[in-house]
Amino acid sequence: MSVKRHIYLWHRYLGIALCLLIAMWFASGIVLMYVGYPSLDDEARLAGLPPLEADMELVSPGAVVERYGDVDALRLNAAPGRPAYHVRQGGEWHSVDAATGAPLTLEDMDVQAAARRHAGAEVAALEPVEVDQWTVPGRFNAHRPLVRARMDDDAVSWLYLSSSTGEVVQTTTRFERGWNWVGAVVHWIYPWQLRQHPELWRQFVIWLCVPAIALIITGTLVGIWRLRVRRRYKGGRMTPYRGWHRWHHILGIACVVFVFTFMVSGLLSMNPGRVFTSPAPDREQTATWEDGPLITEAVVPPAALLANAPDGVRELEWDRQAGAPLVHLHGADTSRVRRADGSPFEPDADTLTARAEGLVSEGSITETTRLTDYDYYYYARRSHRPLPVLRLRFDDPDGTTLYINPETAAIESRIDHSGRWRRWLYNGLHSLDFPVLWERRPLWDVVVLSLSLAGLAFSLTGAVIGWKRLVGRVRVKRRH
Repeated sequence: MSVKRHIYLWHRYLGIALCLLIAMWFASGIVLMYVGYPSLDDEARLAGLPPLEADMELVSPGAVVERYGDVDALRLNAAPGRPAYHVRQGGEWHSVDAATGAPLTLEDMDVQAAARRHAGAEVAALEPVEVDQWTVPGRFNAHRPLVRARMDDDAVSWLYLSSSTGEVVQTTTRFERGWNWVGAVVHWIYPWQLRQHPELWRQFVIWLCVPAIALIITGTLVGIWRLRVRRRYKGGRMTPYRGWHRWHHILGIACVVFVFTFMVSGLLSMNPGRVFTSPAPDREQTATWEDGPLITEAVVPPAALLANAPDGVRELEWDRQAGAPLVHLHGADTSRVRRADGSPFEPDADTLTARAEGLVSEGSITETTRLTDYDYYYYARRSHRPLPVLRLRFDDPDGTTLYINPETAAIESRIDHSGRWRRWLYNGLHSLDFPVLWERRPLWDVVVLSLSLAGLAFSLTGAVIGWKRLVGRVRVKRRH
């Protein structure tokens, strides 16, 4: 059997197996354009917390850190129904009564009141849940088991509360849940039973993409071989096919480039071979940038911070950036940052730049720019990213660029050559996140919808052809 005949057969049987899957990817991708996976942003989380009172007598942050030792993160809010410190240590969260210093358990927390306050509605039911479809990502692991509160509101909301801190960590509505079943869940192959095993899920999706790409490559070859532009078929036709085969051939030739790049970029989203780096600083860079303990002896008590703060502060969060111990005063609408001793924090751009030099050992800074608008690699689509930022470019072999918040001194993003490839090969090709399009909506919507609908129609014609072939084979076998 010739190589060409093998390619025809591989395309035929891969198409029978995978055309519906590819059609599902295109259809669910259209849904994902407008309905993302449920998430609780920080603004909504803070809005659901009660304000902290300035006259509260609370134990000091230093006493809490002394109790727990090596602390990764520390926050103070009244989510559990009383002021509480939330301590992260080794990836796990613990809560401490801020008035007594005693550890808090789930039984000590009024999660029903927390859910009521967040949603502005009564709780219809409370139930424990280890993991479900809307809490499968790993960021919830530190809060499991969760408490799911089904709310008696018009949106039919479900709230998920941490058993460690009593905070609301996830919310969904009936609208989001319904559309996600035909959007993110099917597009990402995201049933929780599979997704709770991250590496198994990752490998499963990768090995679904590989034969799908093979299907497109073999189909491209067949389509080109069967296309006649000069020496046309009878009747002046460029394709020998009729009916569904004809439409499949024409649509395939018309949108093969988009379909191929859509599939390849989808595969790259799974980072096969771990070839792409994370946009977050690595551990060594983080430790160098923080340069010291989270809490120092100079930290002032919460009452002193709140006494000099505007009304409506809902959370205190201790942090360390650029070698300075800090505290963030988060309100429902705005956040302020102070040094941990209560004094103003006004980082100087030159100081931040000089400190950043030590983060990249094999290079030096060649360009410092204060961005007041997004660029190609630091931008926002669904969620907000802070502006302005300092963009620092290095001449190291990796081509590192750092984006630093000049108000909080936090490193917002890090990108290198690998990250740039990912930005264009995944974000660019899969979501068409090209500035010429996403800065000019609804132009982006028109282009992406048109291409996605063409890809959907193309894959559906393949599914019809595959179905007819299967049915025909079954009928032939029955006759014999």
